[in-house]
Amino acid sequence: MASKILIVEDDNANRVGLVQLLHGAGYDAIGAATFEQGRQLLIAENPDLLITDLRLEEFNGLQLIITRLHSIPAIVITGFADRILEMEAKHLGADYLVKPFSPSALLTLIAEKLKPRVMFEIERRWTRKRVTEGLFAQLETARARVIDVSYGGLRLELQDDVPATLPSAFDVTLPTKDVAVHVELVWQSKTEEGNWLCGAALSHIDTVTAQAWHGLVDAVG
Repeated sequence: MASKILIVEDDNANRVGLVQLLHGAGYDAIGAATFEQGRQLLIAENPDLLITDLRLEEFNGLQLIITRLHSIPAIVITGFADRILEMEAKHLGADYLVKPFSPSALLTLIAEKLKPRVMFEIERRWTRKRVTEGLFAQLETARARVIDVSYGGLRLELQDDVPATLPSAFDVTLPTKDVAVHVELVWQSKTEEGNWLCGAALSHIDTVTAQAWHGLVDAVG
């Protein structure tokens, strides 16, 4: 049976071209034009691989990877060569492919991502863990609820009025856990309810702080 690949791309020509390319290569490819369509198809179709554009109007392709119910391979395609975004994509287990890229380069990467993997090859380091109990953080400019954490970063829902764009880097303090970290902003967007969400990657972390943060992540869930 052909592997099923979901392509989430808001540019119609790019999406149709990618679907045709993958069909021609023998894959079962399906396309989605919006973040919400992509989220619904992830649930309904249970694809073997997700390919998503980084920019999906007001949403972000990294959010789509975070919200998937099951861990599947993913490739982020983008016209932006951004080290921080590439780092966050890799933290989420996704490859980061900058446009323009050749069809052969994409097909080679897809074949690599779909290779069967033995259990010991699965990365534990960047697994995200959802925070089910109330855990709040103090940012430099706002208070936030921690949604999930990983060894490499965290996702936050901002509680207070904040500027339209957060700083590119800022401090996050978890008062109840006696942990403070410096982070780099990876993405920020609004939910349908109008709340601000942001994803941040840990930066400039010393050994003592890393041990404290890893202990906090291990204790979640």
